[in-house]
Amino acid sequence: MKECGDRRKRRSRQYLVEALIHLMNQKTIDEITVHDLVEEAQVARSTFYSQFEDKQDFLDTIVEEMFYQLRKETKPDSYARESGLNSQKSCKYYVKHFEYIAKNADFFRVMLGSNGLSSFRQKMEESARITYTEILSRFSDDSLSIPKEYLIQYIISAHIGITGKWLEDGMKYSPSYLAELLTHLTFQGVFHGLELDKIIELPK
Repeated sequence: MKECGDRRKRRSRQYLVEALIHLMNQKTIDEITVHDLVEEAQVARSTFYSQFEDKQDFLDTIVEEMFYQLRKETKPDSYARESGLNSQKSCKYYVKHFEYIAKNADFFRVMLGSNGLSSFRQKMEESARITYTEILSRFSDDSLSIPKEYLIQYIISAHIGITGKWLEDGMKYSPSYLAELLTHLTFQGVFHGLELDKIIELPK
């Protein structure tokens, strides 16, 4: 019985997420009410409140779950960690990243769009910052020749900007192509310029 209940819970949550995406193509998040969500999702109001305290709790929960799953699915392979990072292994890492976003394209597109949550972009930056802070943890500002926090912010802004552009354009390029593009720009660009392209490692 518990498994059946969990399945219903997951299904109703998915309906609510799909309803949110649909509504955010028409309204700002402030204009969307719990009534709008349950009506669009065709779930009972009691079902919503059995899982979430209010609209904000719903938004916080689904965003947190999305990024938890993103970090889980894009976690580097053990062989890449053990033998160091290079452009080929980094490309594989980025492929996982863009494949996950492609699977959830409608969600990412609307959240990064004009009606999206400002907190979503912040969460996306935080997630990327965790990864690049760990990648660059071995290096000090002196060894990098520039402040590390600015380098990390530069990479994050570029990556999120490219991701947003890709989604806006209807993902006309494959996740593999985007991975190759970011690998080239990161390794042959900023990391090569700082002579880091041969020595950085993926996080554990």
